[in-house]
Amino acid sequence: MAMISVSYILMCGQFLLLLTVILLQCLEGIHSQNSSTTETPAAPPGQGATLVPFSEQPPENVTYHVNYTEQYEYRPPSPVVLCSYLPEEFVHCQDPVDHVGNNSAFLEMGHGCVGWGGQTQKEVNHTSVICTALDNIECAGPREFLRGNVPCIKYTGHYFITTLLYSFFLGCFGVDRFCLGHTGTAVGKLLTLGGLGIWWFVDLILLITGGLMPSDYSNWCTYY
Repeated sequence: MAMISVSYILMCGQFLLLLTVILLQCLEGIHSQNSSTTETPAAPPGQGATLVPFSEQPPENVTYHVNYTEQYEYRPPSPVVLCSYLPEEFVHCQDPVDHVGNNSAFLEMGHGCVGWGGQTQKEVNHTSVICTALDNIECAGPREFLRGNVPCIKYTGHYFITTLLYSFFLGCFGVDRFCLGHTGTAVGKLLTLGGLGIWWFVDLILLITGGLMPSDYSNWCTYY
């Protein structure tokens, strides 16, 4: 009977010891889990950019300037593309700046259109335009930059076929020049009834050969 009671006591002691060990391991696991959620672990070498947001990256390796003409040096800490390399669907570009023939303003700004229009590619001026990365698009460098080789062409609602019909049927009354914005010469053409037909014929030839264009130097609209 004494042997049974001693063995029973030893078995109960071993069972309690096992429960104590299991309880201690559970408490240690819970403590380590809580400490890992409250403390930020140190990033391994070479992977700092994946744990820290790009906006919080130290700026010592990235140097850029607001001036569009200065060179931009970029050493990416993470695989984020430069804003100037974004596709067209991720940026918004402004219209070319109109300097209204002021060449000094063009030289000071470095971009823009001094003159507009042209019938051939060699006659058309080209310029860069100011583009801005769209909101919520993550990119590196200045979000406003110069891009492209945009032609200095504008459209103000003038159609060649319509103007040609006006010139042929109503040119003696100066309707074609009124439509193109040449008001002064249109009044003279109206008062002389198309220069007794001579002015009407000359304007018709000029219109066909490209010598008579809108007064605002805009190009003909493509569709009519």
